[in-house]
Order: sequence, then structure tokens, then C-alpha cells
Amino acid sequence: MKTNKYYSPDFEAPEGGAGEVINNSSDKNLVKDVAESNEFDFDTELSDLINDSDDETPESKAKDFAPPSDKKETADEEDEPLYKVLAEQLKAEGLFDEEDFQEDEDFKFDGTPDSFKSLMERRDFKRGVKIFEDIVSEMPSKMRKQFELFMDGLDEDSSLDIGSKVIDYSSITRDELESNPQKAEQLYRELLKTKGFSNEKITKYVERARDLDELADEGLEAAQSLNQEAQKQIEFKKQEEQNIAFQRQREAQQRLQALKAAISQTPEIFKGVPITDKMKDQLYKSMTETVAYDENKQPLNKVAAISKKNPEAFRLQLHYLTELGLFNMDERGNLKPDLTKLMRLAETKVVRSIDDRLKKAAFKSGSNLSNNLNDKEVDVLTSLENFLNNK
Repeated sequence: MKTNKYYSPDFEAPEGGAGEVINNSSDKNLVKDVAESNEFDFDTELSDLINDSDDETPESKAKDFAPPSDKKETADEEDEPLYKVLAEQLKAEGLFDEEDFQEDEDFKFDGTPDSFKSLMERRDFKRGVKIFEDIVSEMPSKMRKQFELFMDGLDEDSSLDIGSKVIDYSSITRDELESNPQKAEQLYRELLKTKGFSNEKITKYVERARDLDELADEGLEAAQSLNQEAQKQIEFKKQEEQNIAFQRQREAQQRLQALKAAISQTPEIFKGVPITDKMKDQLYKSMTETVAYDENKQPLNKVAAISKKNPEAFRLQLHYLTELGLFNMDERGNLKPDLTKLMRLAETKVVRSIDDRLKKAAFKSGSNLSNNLNDKEVDVLTSLENFLNNK
């Protein structure tokens, strides 16, 4: 295939004057490449055209204009929950570890705000425990043992007493007792006393051990025996505290059952006003369910929570209702509410309301006063009208 260049007549022709000159000055083309071929294969050209088209499908053309690969990764990251991306970043920076993400019955991190909050709380709790353990580990051995016993459920006095003894007994050595006979005698006397021996008998055994030069041996054996007794006391105290806790829980359940029975068996609080089953359930719920906590993390029921919000105003209203007779009691402590004053207040309010309605209705020309009143007001109004007419 041969390519010839034909120039516009506005320019000089090529040297030698070869080639036909085409006048293309109208479109101001300076150079036009023309492909000359003596042979043209339609089938081949069509096949090449089809093959070229197949190579440049819309998808392939789109790839030429697709954003770089890092853009795609960014899009994938944007599809992930924001808090999940944040958590991974904090993990990469060492603020979280694999243990923080471990799932259990109460926790599963799924990238939601609530799960991220739980993740932070777990991390803070774990950090707090670690700080706490570090502080405990740096305590003196006796204090650490006392604290561990207290955390295991022993009461404060038992923890201090038994914890101190355990450390003292377990740290005794023979060399220490040989160099300190008074300590050996003290331990031996203490052991004999726990066995119920009298003071005379104890002194006799101590003098015999001293004469036989066995006081250090007796003291060491006494320390070991006393340590074993202290360990038994620890287990006994733990079991005792568990029994006390169980007894308290059982008593609490019994009190709740008694309260529920008392409410269910109360037909009315105010005479003539029966309590429905629904109201009984609401009363029990109000008295037993925790709705808030005070500054000492103690649970509060509905009434206690209300009183905490504004104690002075609550007490003022309580005393006001008491003066009205709402909390009157008999000699046995049974509530005998007197609603007389309360009813008078209600009646006064109703009469004032009716009086206002009467005055307003009186200005309406040709209208019946009772047209603007309900049935109960009409009855009271009729009585009042009769009274006024007869006066």
C-alpha cells in the first residue's frame, strides 16, 4: 500500500511535480493522507471491523475511563460502617487488641454506634481491671491478702484478722524461731489454747519443750497447724457469707410476695372507691420496680425517684395531704383516710365553676341557662335555681 501527499494549490507543489493536485483550500487542510490500494477485500475489511468492535465493548471502553484502583478501595471502605472503620484504625494504632473484639452472649461488634459504645466500655473496664490488679500487686503481702479475702466475700473484720494471721503463719521459718524463742513460745501457746488447754497446762507443755530444746520445733509445727486452721476459717467464713446472702435474697422474695398478696387482697383504699386488678398491678409495679438510682447507686422506685427530683416540694405536698386527712391512722396503725376536707375543696371548685357558667349564661338573651351545661351541672343548677326562686 502506497501513501501520497497532495497539497493545496495555495502552497507550492512537491518537487518534481509528481502527483495530482486537489483543491481543498475551502476547508484549509494543509496535508491530507490518502491510502491507495489496488485491491479491496470486503470480507476481510468487514471481519477486521467486527473484531475491532468486539475488542472495544462498552465495558472495555468504560475501563479506559475507570478511576484508579485506589479509588475503588476507597469506595469499598465507604461502604463499611463508619464505626467499624474507626475501630480498625484504633486497633492498628494499638488502642484495641483482639481480645476486645471477642464475642460472647452479651457482646458482638457489628459496626453500629451501640456496639462501638459497648466496645469502648469493655476496653475501659479491662483497662480499669488491669490498673486495679497492678495496684493490688504492689501492696504489701499482708495488705494484699486481706484485700483479696475481702473481695472473696469475707466481712471487713474477718478479712483483716484472718488475712494477717495467714501471712504471719505461712512466713515463719525454723531459723527465725531458733533466733527468736519468744516467737516460738507464742506460737506454741496459741496452738495449745485453740485446743482448749488451761493456762497451767499450757505453761507445763511450754517448759517441757524448752527443757528438751524443742521449742523451735514446736513453734514451727504450731505455725503450720495454725495456718491450716486459718485456711479452714476462710472457707467457713465464705460459706457463712454465702448463706447470709442467700437468706437475704429469700427474705426479699418473701417480702415481695407478701406485698403482692396484700395489694391483691385490698378491695379499696378510699371507702367506696374499689381498686381494679389493673390498678393493683400498677401499684405493685410502682412500689417494686427500679426506675432510677441515687448518688450512692441505690435503686429507687417511682415515688422515691419523684421525691429525689425536688425533695422540698414533695415533702410540702405530702404534709398538705396529711393535713387534709389523707393519711389518718387509728391506734393500731391502720390507715383511716378522711376525705371530708378534700371533698369540700372539690365541691367548692364545682360550685365556683357553676357560678361562673351561670353568670355567663345570664347575659345570653332568651336562652335557657341549662343549655350550656352538662347533666351533672344541670342537676346542681336546678337545685340552685329552686333555692334562689324560693328565697
